Amino acid sequence: VCGEPTDIVKQTVQAALDMEYPDFKVYVLNDGKGRKVPNWPEINKEVEKMGAIAITRDHNIGAKAGNINNALRITKAPFITVFDADHIPYKNFLLETVPYFMDEKMALVQTPQYYKNKDYTYLTTAAWEQQELFFGPICRGKNNMNSTFWCGTNAVVRRQALEEIGGVPENNIAEDFLASLFMHQNGWNSVYVPKILAEGLAPHNLQNYVTQQFRWARGSSELMFKYNPIFTRKLSFWQKLQYLYSSSYYLNGFIVLIDMLVPIVVLLTGTIPVADATSNFIIFFLPFIFSTVYLLMASTENTITFRAIQLSMSSSFIFIQAVGQTLFGVKPSFKVTSKEAEVGNYLKFAIPHLLYVVLGVSSIAVAISRSGLTPSVVTNAVWIFFNIIMSWGFIRVAYPWKLIPTHISNLFFSISL
Repeated sequence: VCGEPTDIVKQTVQAALDMEYPDFKVYVLNDGKGRKVPNWPEINKEVEKMGAIAITRDHNIGAKAGNINNALRITKAPFITVFDADHIPYKNFLLETVPYFMDEKMALVQTPQYYKNKDYTYLTTAAWEQQELFFGPICRGKNNMNSTFWCGTNAVVRRQALEEIGGVPENNIAEDFLASLFMHQNGWNSVYVPKILAEGLAPHNLQNYVTQQFRWARGSSELMFKYNPIFTRKLSFWQKLQYLYSSSYYLNGFIVLIDMLVPIVVLLTGTIPVADATSNFIIFFLPFIFSTVYLLMASTENTITFRAIQLSMSSSFIFIQAVGQTLFGVKPSFKVTSKEAEVGNYLKFAIPHLLYVVLGVSSIAVAISRSGLTPSVVTNAVWIFFNIIMSWGFIRVAYPWKLIPTHISNLFFSISL
């Protein structure tokens, strides 16, 4: 807990207390005092009335990882389960997860992160569809390779496995991901249980979504560049491959950027990026693009949606910033994702997307005035409009467009249906 609304914390605590299991205690790790959050004394008072035990620090060193490590030092249970402040567990959570620890080498049992507010807005729906893809076929695939990693909440962890790696790593803002790597490196097992056993909240607005995505991208890129899973000893081949796959995902930001810039460069300069584009290139390109789409649909069991892809591609600038900060050694800061249903103007996060719209349309106009509607101009113009549609994911959720007359907003948003 770190400054979340008291009512949300109380709901989670009550649900945790109501879990069905013979012997367990509920602790509220309240870091609000360290961050000077006004409601931290109120939270401690309320949860202790309910029967939970509040653990509070005078500082915020190590952020979430430090908060957990502090609690590990003053508790003794052989297994711990961690819930973010907004993730409400079902009564059978422990009954469904703890039995897996009959395997003496089991370090981690992870369950899905489900967003109960997934139908609230376009953003929460798209964010859930991204999660559904990850916690669906992707996590089930990782499970077959003993490569399930800790996702920070809705999981049970063996204390011994954490203590062996020196506790939760405090030098990475994706502390759960790095902890999983170290535990796997020490020969521990993990398992993914594909049952929804807790309900949380998706980011309500673009600022919260950006905070979440940047934290994941920054932590993952640090793991990739600083620890390089391929050269990490004592991991199986499949574990190395899965950690590399997960951490390198955020390099897609650079691929999207190149894809966005190429048609603009072609239209403004007249340079043809591919020689012999009318014959040999098509022979290779068409099978490639169709096989890519087929594999994407097949590997995701046809669960991937346009919204999820649009939001992912819109996030490319976040990914680029996160990877760039890692490469240049910029010190990261841990920011808590707000659980308040706040609305407002977040257009600052969509500035790159708005600039691309202006630059793309301008380059089309320049090319038409210079060459007319040649096949090259039409092809690259279509390419640019496709990228604009994908960029619209951020633009659409960056501002409360309902303040604009309905017929105008509908005209703009119809492009991304």
